[in-house]
Amino acid sequence: MIIGELSARSGVSPRLLRYYEEQGLVTATRAANGYRQYDESAVTTARIVRMMFQMGFPQDKVRAVLACAGDGAAEADHDAARVSVAQMRDDIDQQMQQLAATREVLTDFLERR
Repeated sequence: MIIGELSARSGVSPRLLRYYEEQGLVTATRAANGYRQYDESAVTTARIVRMMFQMGFPQDKVRAVLACAGDGAAEADHDAARVSVAQMRDDIDQQMQQLAATREVLTDFLERR
């Protein structure tokens, strides 16, 4: 599929897809006409990459998860991904606790006014 179709199916803009490719997070081949060609798995990969970046995760953690997602990934890749995903989960838990505390302060403020 070409970049426009990948963009439509993944919800990721062509500009971001080109950036992800530049960073080695999404792969493409080139057709004879020079157009980028993506395989079916690029749809899921692009969605995962976008979601992780939107959540604020750094590129090294995104890479660790993607390394584990491919066929034939080494056990070391799986171990590294497990560690990264566990850390991401813990980071999300901490963010949720901070947001809940902030919400409580705001609610208290509104109730006093």
